[in-house]
Formats: sequence, structure tokens, C-alpha cells
Amino acid sequence: MLRNKSTHLILFLLVVSLTTSPVAADETQYAPMPWHLVDLWWDLGQETLFESYSIDVTISDDVSATKNLYFAPIGLGHLSQIPFYGGIQTQVDGYTRDNRQLRKIGPGFLMSMWGERSHAAIRPAQGGFYQSSGHEGDFVSIRRPYQWSKGTFTYKIIRLDQEVVDGKPCTWVGAFVYSHEKDETIFVGALRFKGDQLKLAPKIASFVEVYGPRIPVAEIPQLTVTFGNLQVNGKAAKVKSVEAIYPEGVPDYAEAKGKDRRVVIQVGQPAQKRTMRRVQLQLD
Repeated sequence: MLRNKSTHLILFLLVVSLTTSPVAADETQYAPMPWHLVDLWWDLGQETLFESYSIDVTISDDVSATKNLYFAPIGLGHLSQIPFYGGIQTQVDGYTRDNRQLRKIGPGFLMSMWGERSHAAIRPAQGGFYQSSGHEGDFVSIRRPYQWSKGTFTYKIIRLDQEVVDGKPCTWVGAFVYSHEKDETIFVGALRFKGDQLKLAPKIASFVEVYGPRIPVAEIPQLTVTFGNLQVNGKAAKVKSVEAIYPEGVPDYAEAKGKDRRVVIQVGQPAQKRTMRRVQLQLD
């Protein structure tokens, strides 16, 4: 009996070793993926009746679709207390109304909203994909494949039309991405939020994330990511403060600094002797 248990344990360890991504033996043990290399929290001071919100992101280098990086200009926001996020990924997944098989669709854009699972709350763009899942809490999501490259993008959400569902008002919110280099606007899709007078919460996050299967830290791409030019309802946002948070348990491979009213993040190089995990940034 003891021999059988030992044999089963050995087989289990062999399976684990064969199915785990190769990582250097001396590499630090980190938290499970995904890794948020840095989270930024912008404080806009007060809640605002929502018509639109936008933020720019500049990506300094092209990134291969085999490197799973998520640049989230809206890492977390709330419209009338409903959480949502959106951004740019090197490898997006999703499915269509006609084919519910989840599949990779390459580089692209997305927006997700929590607290909802109904497909009726999703309006994908023509040629777009979507998702309804519970693996990160109940959420619905729109996904749009797009062969993006290095450059500056404006990620914008806009209040669209209204709809009454079960006697209660709802508002569709559309996500759009403007490519400054190509001078074109891409409609990502729209999601249906509950309520008619949506209010944007003053605290909004941005982040840079490594997702997917575990990779060696040395394979995190080196590049610069810049966030800035926040606008609420078409006017420059009055940013009271911005805090950079470096989560524990992930590689210290990002460094954020304020410059010219923006936040510049160096990604892919080890931060030297980090002693503080929460840092107030000076934007001027």
C-alpha cells in the first residue's frame, strides 16, 4: 500500500513538472498569473454625471502576439457603482453568436462589465467577438480584433442610447479606440448598464498586466507605456492625485514616474531596491 502511494505521488509530480511552464530553478516564487506589474489610481476628485470618458496610452514598441501583455487605460472604473474595465491586449479571446467556441483572435481591444451574464447586454461590433463568463466573477465583455502596433491610442467610452428592460431604464455605453498613427477610430462594441443617469466614480485605475501561462521573468518585454490626457465629458479632467501601486508577489519589473502631466512606466527591467509598494506620483 505504501509503495502504491509513493508511486502515485511520483507520477503526480512528473505530470506537474511536464505541464508547468519552464522557469529557471533559481527564479523567485511568485503569485499565480496574472501579474499586475503596476496599478495606477487616478483621483478625479468628485463623482460626475457621465457622458464620456477618455484616456491616452502610448506604447513605445511593437509586441508579439505570443507575449501576453494587457495595457488597460481603464484598469477599473465604476458607472453608478457598476465595475468595468477596458484596454488593449496582445492576444484576445472570444466567440460569436453563431459559434460559441472560445478561441484566440489575435491582438485587439476589449471592454468588460461585471455583475451581468445576459447576452442581451452585449452589442458586439460588426466582425467583433464577445464573452459571457463567471471565471472572474459574473461579467460580459466585447472584444474586437485589431492588428495594432506601437504608437498612441485614445481609449474612450461614450454614453449611447437607452433601453427599458423589465420596466427599468438601462443605458448602452460604447467603447471606441482612436489610433493616432492611423488616424482611425475603431468601434469595439457596447455594453448595457443598468440605470439612466450614470455617474462616473472619481477613482479610476490603469494598469499593465502579464497574463496567460506562467513565463520566465526574463521574457517580460522591455518597453515604455505612458498614460495621460484624461478627459471627462470632453473636457480635461482635474486630476487631484495619482498613486502607483506595485502588488506584492509579482516581479518588480515596472517603474512608474510622473512627467508632463502623464505617467511614464518602464516595463521589463528589474526595479532596484524597491522599499515602497504605494507611491504618490508627481505629475508636473
